[in-house]
Amino acid sequence: MRHVFRGLPAPSEKIDCALAIGNFDGVHRGHQRLLAMVCEAARARGIASAVMTFEPHPKEFFGASELVRVSTLRDKVNAILACGIERVYILAFNQDLSSLKPDDFVQKILCDGLSCRWVTVGENFRFGAGRAGDFAALKACAERAGCEAEAAPLVFFDDDRISSTRIREAMQRGDLEAVRSMTGRPYTITGHVIHGAELGRRLDFPTLNIRFAPAGSSAACALRGSFAVRVRGLAADGRVLGGVASLGVKPTVTDRRQWLLETNVFDWEGDAYGRIVEVEIVQKLRDERKFSSLEELKAAIADDARRAREILGF
Repeated sequence: MRHVFRGLPAPSEKIDCALAIGNFDGVHRGHQRLLAMVCEAARARGIASAVMTFEPHPKEFFGASELVRVSTLRDKVNAILACGIERVYILAFNQDLSSLKPDDFVQKILCDGLSCRWVTVGENFRFGAGRAGDFAALKACAERAGCEAEAAPLVFFDDDRISSTRIREAMQRGDLEAVRSMTGRPYTITGHVIHGAELGRRLDFPTLNIRFAPAGSSAACALRGSFAVRVRGLAADGRVLGGVASLGVKPTVTDRRQWLLETNVFDWEGDAYGRIVEVEIVQKLRDERKFSSLEELKAAIADDARRAREILGF
């Protein structure tokens, strides 16, 4: 049984667990190796497999002007669960959590809050007030509390360590094949379809709108531009649909910095508001840019749609 918790579980829901801690942005092959260790440790000890992650991202809490992420929170959690993890704990990263001393974090959060019996982190993991704690501190604090600790090994791609930073760099240059190689899956964005300004409808290209980050968040996506996409979750018969999508901040029509994925689905009509839709980003068509007029924007979208149909075979 899989469970996702916002915060620590209630005492009645708390069970012994093997735990991984981290931001897990992108859930890449290195993360997947770490999560496999958690599942193996949990099976060996007869306890639950679990992950602790944070929202907002600690860098956003500490004032990063625009935090660049690989994935949405929903996609991150889904990817973690797909690795066999039974429980995901999403802790609010706030002043109380960030000010805990390393030994208090281990005792109050890991042991008392989660009944953690085994824990693993990446080798560069830091925690506690002022990022004072490293793996050695975690291991010492955990062992004093009767909890085992183990560092996860590094995983390499093209003779370099796989990291969320490398994936962001690949996304920023539009190298979706490198992203797929480092994560083991196509890049997708999943979310609820929301109401937009209906500009696409006025331009004869109605779109499904999905926020990349919660309203008011400074988080940006490492990927930006126009793309050929595949869409799942709309067709009643389960068919995968083709489309063209824009991912960014819509510089032609607004000065707001809210990141949005806008997808025009080919040969489909219907009401998708409130539904959860998955958009697979297949190939980049062009960079996002500010057009001089709505007519120029409309012409660019039409060309994007034509090229996307050719790429996807729709």
